[in-house]
Amino acid sequence: MIMNFLEFHKAGGPFMGVITVMGLLMLVVAGIKIYQMAVQKHYDLKLVSLIRMAGLFAAALGVLSQIIGIVQALEAIRAAADISPEMVMGGAIVSFYSTIWGLIVLVVSLPIYYVLKEFIKLKMTGNN
Repeated sequence: MIMNFLEFHKAGGPFMGVITVMGLLMLVVAGIKIYQMAVQKHYDLKLVSLIRMAGLFAAALGVLSQIIGIVQALEAIRAAADISPEMVMGGAIVSFYSTIWGLIVLVVSLPIYYVLKEFIKLKMTGNN
């Protein structure tokens, strides 16, 4: 079953919004730094670490969200007398959505961070 993005986002739980905000923060900061370098010819490392931090925070929040979801599911299973394996597996699959989204944000943020950092360092030392 293929989900569209909004269904995926909604199914992932309440932390998906914060993870998305971290992804947007990372993209905005990267855009600002690229604009400064390309248009203003201004090279500094201010705010660049926010790109990496946003990705790491998104990944950590995704894992935390998954653990919280699994704990809640286990509590529900313990409270109920008869749970089908399909229901358990369906809940387990949903618990991975926030982790997947957080890791996607991380995988996008790290290359952007390291490329920008190295490019800025190169320009700051005068080695064009």
